[in-house]
Amino acid sequence: MIAVENFIGNPNDKTLYPGTLALYLNRMKGCPDTVITDLGSRSRNNFKKTPGKIANVFLGRSADVTGEKERDFCRRARSATEGFIAVAKNHRGFNKSLWHTLKGHRMWSLLCQTAYNLKKFLQLYYAEEIGEEKLFKLGII
Repeated sequence: MIAVENFIGNPNDKTLYPGTLALYLNRMKGCPDTVITDLGSRSRNNFKKTPGKIANVFLGRSADVTGEKERDFCRRARSATEGFIAVAKNHRGFNKSLWHTLKGHRMWSLLCQTAYNLKKFLQLYYAEEIGEEKLFKLGII
């Protein structure tokens, strides 16, 4: 049997929503106020499997949420998430990720952050914007 955490982050699969939500509920020891996904997770089964304690369930359509304030919040949250995913893929190297699943994406994220920090450090080093005491502390001089 494959662990549920191996599926977090896979888009467009209606079957992953219940397991992902169960994993969240287990880890957080409670229900969120709002659940927001894209149309890939939309199904009657997913609506049925969502606990009644969750006030707003937004599975990709504005009509899912009553009230203009809640609808606006859900739209903004979904847009922000999609923007974050676009930046991660196109500017942070996740489109070239060699690993998948939650653990793989975490490793790739750490690798990308390390590469970015090293690049920034070298830029500052060659521009002589890092003080000698910092370089001494790092063991470079």
